[in-house]
Amino acid sequence: MPRIRRVVLVLVLAAVFAAAPASAVPAPITEYGPVPSALPVGGVCEVEFDHSGALWVEQYVSSQVARFDPATGWFANYSTPMPLSVPGGMDIDAAGDLWLPQVTGNSLLRVDTDTGAMTEYPLPWANAFAVRALGIPLHTGLGLANDLALGPDGALWFTLGGLDSIGRYDPATGEWARFRVPGEVLGAVGALFGIIKPGPGRTVVFDLPQLNKVATLDVDTHRFTQYTMPTPLSFPVGVRTAADGTIWVAEALGMKIARITPSTGQITEYPLLGLNGLLTSVLDGLGIGSVGNPLPMPGPIAEASDGRVYFTVSFPAAFGLGNQIARFDPATHEVRTWPTPSSASNPCDLNVHQPGAVWFGLFTTNRVGRLDITADG
Repeated sequence: MPRIRRVVLVLVLAAVFAAAPASAVPAPITEYGPVPSALPVGGVCEVEFDHSGALWVEQYVSSQVARFDPATGWFANYSTPMPLSVPGGMDIDAAGDLWLPQVTGNSLLRVDTDTGAMTEYPLPWANAFAVRALGIPLHTGLGLANDLALGPDGALWFTLGGLDSIGRYDPATGEWARFRVPGEVLGAVGALFGIIKPGPGRTVVFDLPQLNKVATLDVDTHRFTQYTMPTPLSFPVGVRTAADGTIWVAEALGMKIARITPSTGQITEYPLLGLNGLLTSVLDGLGIGSVGNPLPMPGPIAEASDGRVYFTVSFPAAFGLGNQIARFDPATHEVRTWPTPSSASNPCDLNVHQPGAVWFGLFTTNRVGRLDITADG
């Protein structure tokens, strides 16, 4: 672009921003909290509904889990048995218990959703030490399990970045298993970005951001299938299976989202970067007094009850400091974004299990957010 055009563009943008009135439009996202925390920034990330309709909230930094009642706005907070255990991504088992890995605690944690009571299950691999000091359990290792999902076989499947593997635990039998990911190296580098979710058919799906790949693992045959993203160094971090069996992927550094069709292996990418999108993004935020990184660096992604795909506009690490939730329409390829009322909130993970809404955690502001969705909104 010639220099004079760049100057004119900057002047136009500056004039528009200066004219944007604070609180010009109502915030389309509702925030709840802040979530009680032992630290100024608890690191609210994943949220998961239990069988009673309560929302459980992971606090990644303060090593706590909170129970939130959406009807009353009341929070109850529970600390993990081991301090600084770094609780990771969660899921609910068939019995209604909440399960999550403890990244630095080298263990899985079961939470009774009726009482909040917690039980630790140490991983049988890479356990550096396990002692009790002043009555506090201390245990650590190099497994680096970061995320967990209930598989179609009823077992818990989880990432093991430190061991370049995927782990499995059967709550019914107490059986452990570990499966080395073919070709994976430096899994520990991407361990904190390791995401695993239920996959198409009898599989689980997970990301390999350091390898620029997404993979599935068949829970019966233990066969891996890997997909290399077309954009080099795209850093795929968000993965989720849609109702039609396709896999949606967020490419954080590639600033794209992608759809994988497992039956053919086809990968279709949809670029998000564009001046119109950036300008709209900034203006929408300024309209409600919220600012954040406007670059479309997508994180967790999911198909909601309206059949459209939602994703966080924030690289899945605190330095991303985005402040938006975005929606992609697979039929029209239209992208729409909504800013959070909190600035630089860093939306972290999405929950789409409640029809008509998308719930999410806000990492830096320690809040829970809800975006109401409609068929035409």
